[in-house]
Amino acid sequence: MFNLIKMNLYRMTHAVSTWVIAIVTVLYAFLQFGALKLMMDDPLHMFDGGAVSILGMDNVTGVDTVTNFLQNSNVLIIFAVFVVIFANAEQKCGFDKNIIGITQHRWKHTVARWLSAVIGVTALILLGYGIMFGLSALFINHFTLGSVAAIARSFGLMYMGMVAFSAVFFFFTTLFKSSAGGIVASLVISLGILNLIEKLLDLLTKKFISNPRFLPSDFFFDNAYMTFDHAGAGTKAILGFVAICAVYAIISMGASMLLQQRRDVK
Repeated sequence: MFNLIKMNLYRMTHAVSTWVIAIVTVLYAFLQFGALKLMMDDPLHMFDGGAVSILGMDNVTGVDTVTNFLQNSNVLIIFAVFVVIFANAEQKCGFDKNIIGITQHRWKHTVARWLSAVIGVTALILLGYGIMFGLSALFINHFTLGSVAAIARSFGLMYMGMVAFSAVFFFFTTLFKSSAGGIVASLVISLGILNLIEKLLDLLTKKFISNPRFLPSDFFFDNAYMTFDHAGAGTKAILGFVAICAVYAIISMGASMLLQQRRDVK
């Protein structure tokens, strides 16, 4: 398994797509910093009342940077494209036919490939968030660090969500055996296109059940991730979020392993 991961990481670091997405991640981090700088400090005097009137806040904390960078559909799209391109490269380049086709336990290759994708996503997250956090701390006048423990907790929870999302994107790429299919599925999830269906299911639930304890949207991972209050969540909410992440990751990877093991290699 370790050798498989090393092989995948070697291919990842030598792929042009990896460096392109790394550059996009860096540019996105600069854009997020620039947007915060404009709204908080208003150096161009564009807003009356500044960020207090626009955002209802008078400073940026370390936890706010987690929300701006990680709890964002744009960064989901960037990482989804990375996972999809990386996961699909084996089929495109003949890796499945040349290596997986002659092994008995094909599912091991799927696990190694996903773990390698997680390592790549982790590196991109650290790169992008580190740049945005550092620039915000240095150049935004209204920046306040806040609690380091709170930043670590928020970052850890959102990172866990990203790992689960990578498993979901990985599954769709494995299912469709195509980067096009994986990217379309990831865009549908990342852009919130499923929100309309989730809201309709919520309305139907409320119509038939008065004051329901749970709504269908609570169990859709895109909604759970984008609406999760990582800064103020209590123990029960955190455990619920962790459970949802674990369920989606396990189901997605289990299905990917099953597909790889049973599918004919062409």
